[in-house]
Amino acid sequence: MFVHTQAVTDTTTETKTKGFGCIKACLGYLITGPIGILCGLCGMGKGKTTTSSKTRLIHICQNCGCQF
Repeated sequence: MFVHTQAVTDTTTETKTKGFGCIKACLGYLITGPIGILCGLCGMGKGKTTTSSKTRLIHICQNCGCQF
């Protein structure tokens, strides 16, 4: 028995942004007082963005649609 398959690539992209948060401001306030909040606000808007991409090859059966 011959199985007809089609090869397809599947790409997944994930992005994460890390920046200023309320927890950092509260901790800064507890440690250094009002100066901690001001220092935390200086870093606001500057975030670190990390992007990762994964590609995999999938074979799909033309008869039943099963992926392997």
